[in-house]
Amino acid sequence: MRVILADQLIDNAVIESTVNEEWSLIKGSGVLDNLVPDEGQQEEIRSFLERNYVELSDCYKFYSAVNSGGGTHTLEFIELNKFLSETSILGEEHSSAILRIFIDSHISAKNGKSKVKPSIHSEIHRHEFFLALIKISIFKFITLPKKEIARLKRQGQHVPNSKRNVPTAPKALELVYDQHLAPVLANMPAGAKMRDAVASKEVLILMYDNLESLKACFEKFAQMKSEDGSISLSEFSVFAMSAGFCGGGERRSRRGLQKSSSFRNGRASERKHSITGDKTSKGVTPKDIRQIFSASQNDRPEEVEENNGENVSHYEVMSFSEFVEAIARLGVMKFAQGGPKKEDSDGEHEELSYYECIKMAVEKACSIE
Repeated sequence: MRVILADQLIDNAVIESTVNEEWSLIKGSGVLDNLVPDEGQQEEIRSFLERNYVELSDCYKFYSAVNSGGGTHTLEFIELNKFLSETSILGEEHSSAILRIFIDSHISAKNGKSKVKPSIHSEIHRHEFFLALIKISIFKFITLPKKEIARLKRQGQHVPNSKRNVPTAPKALELVYDQHLAPVLANMPAGAKMRDAVASKEVLILMYDNLESLKACFEKFAQMKSEDGSISLSEFSVFAMSAGFCGGGERRSRRGLQKSSSFRNGRASERKHSITGDKTSKGVTPKDIRQIFSASQNDRPEEVEENNGENVSHYEVMSFSEFVEAIARLGVMKFAQGGPKKEDSDGEHEELSYYECIKMAVEKACSIE
């Protein structure tokens, strides 16, 4: 089972390869050389991205699936704004600077890999998100403090030593991560704890014991539209509804997915925070489904293939190994918070373990007729 799920398990060699690929796209644009001319500092930034790649990628995946208007593998301006707001990096008072950073981070348009003209309505990819994060860090911890120093000097006021020490670009990036991202990621239910659960021996055994049923379930939904044996977001949504993960848990047909009030009105009961998972609904919401679909995509470099005459990124479809991880994530989302509780030896009720949540999810998936 570990071989089947190999793409889903953290592999340092794969991370290094993906970081190198995305770093070459950033470097190749020429933007970084203007932003951070010092090669030593550039290498520090590259090392930072490799060291924190999994967590930063998790952030990107979750926020790229916040809005239902675009794809789950690209980040819209509204999603970047939500990311910056919820992590308290920048507020509305800096909206014009955020928009400028968003538009200037469209390096795919600069190197000819995209024909889309950058605008408030366009979208950025993961390597462009990393570039935007570098720009945002510099703006917050270098540009704004320098402006404050200049203001104090113009007014003839004393500039305290604490304000004179402006960090380097790599240090600014670390400050954003330590002060704003790490606290959020620590409370992320589908973060490191989720990845450890999927890779655990007991979960791998559970998946292996149900392998044939899981394959049959995957193939059933993969055949709805696709010809290449993969599952799209819409097909995964039908699966989640059919298996009873949405709403109160009753099964619904594909037609029911379109008419279900829990699916239509999901925004009213979505999580209060896009990452930390503060649930206000007993069921899994449409946004949860999008984010689980996005989060289950492996971290290999993006590949674009032709499917039914259209160019489709592999981040837009789900393989079997990604489907298995997504089932595990559905279980944790459905049952770990606000779900059923078990009674311990002292008669107290406690939350289910991730394994118990995943086991219940596998049972639901395998029970679909």
